[in-house]
Amino acid sequence: MIGATVSASKAVWYLTRGAGAVALVLLTATTVLGVTNSVRWSPHRTPRFVLQHLHRNVSLLSVAFIAVHIATAVIDGFAPIRWLDAVIPFRSAYRPFWLGLGAVAFDVLIAVALTSLIRARMGYRTWRAIHWTAYLCWSVAIFHGMGVGSDTKQPWMLALVAASVAAVGAATLWRLIAGWPAWTPGRVVMLGGLVTVPAVLGLWAFAGPLQPGWAPRAGTPASLLRAVATASSGPTTTVPAAPPLVLPSEGTVQGTTKLRRLSGEQVRVVISLSSMGTPKLDIRVVLEGQQLGEGVSMSSGSVTLTPPQGAAAYRGNVTGLSGGSVAASLSDGHGDEIQLLLGLQIDSVGGTSGRLAMQTIASTQAA
Repeated sequence: MIGATVSASKAVWYLTRGAGAVALVLLTATTVLGVTNSVRWSPHRTPRFVLQHLHRNVSLLSVAFIAVHIATAVIDGFAPIRWLDAVIPFRSAYRPFWLGLGAVAFDVLIAVALTSLIRARMGYRTWRAIHWTAYLCWSVAIFHGMGVGSDTKQPWMLALVAASVAAVGAATLWRLIAGWPAWTPGRVVMLGGLVTVPAVLGLWAFAGPLQPGWAPRAGTPASLLRAVATASSGPTTTVPAAPPLVLPSEGTVQGTTKLRRLSGEQVRVVISLSSMGTPKLDIRVVLEGQQLGEGVSMSSGSVTLTPPQGAAAYRGNVTGLSGGSVAASLSDGHGDEIQLLLGLQIDSVGGTSGRLAMQTIASTQAA
């Protein structure tokens, strides 16, 4: 059961990444097809309406893949991304600016798609003005993907971005040449974008996402960075001994509880807590299993206790779950082991408070 749950979680993560990459390809294809329609070009013996229908269908398909990309990112639950973050930009707790660009691109794409479906019922000038923002949608989506994506440094992703920029750049140049010598304000803006977007994207990428330390600068929460560092160390990694840390034997905690549905009756409960005393402790409890009424029949459970920066995190499995009590055995990977007991109360909106108790089972400091 635990292995199946881990595999499902990885599958959702891969689906998020794959859907984002495919959405970029489809947005690029949509933009290029839009240019071919604007210059009234079609392959030999192919009616123009074929390309027009292809352009519309690819646009709708890109909306579908973006929806999958958004849904899997929220359902995965690893990063604190909410459903509202997909449409309301710059309010997310996770990389707010770069995730916000994705929300802007999605909103613009929806506006372009909807106005295209009702084109016959609106004025041509209005439709055309809105349709011009498709270039903005594609440009913003490129920066969003580079700023948020976990594959930004991968050679295949860099090649995909370069190919997309080259394709849209070539199509834009084609449209400018086809409109020569009539230089409308729109074509002047296109020429400016053709020059500045690739240059700004390249300079920013080399100074930002492609450099070490981009994650904290991009706005990744510190708690998530610590969790990733702890998980990536693995049980076989040799880590220097952590400095001594005196853990409190008891204290109070506050935080939130969130329930997410996985598939069927399977659910995941994520409890994020912080202690009120000194030292400051962050505790993350993840329970997975079947929902039974207001409770959960647990099939797997893990706990991560993160002390202040510089001390090793304690990790382990849930050993007992009854009502509002959670028991777990934790180890810091250096020989220190503790028994953790949480007594929690959860209100109707997910607010969580309670008490913690810790007992040392094994300690290297006493050796």
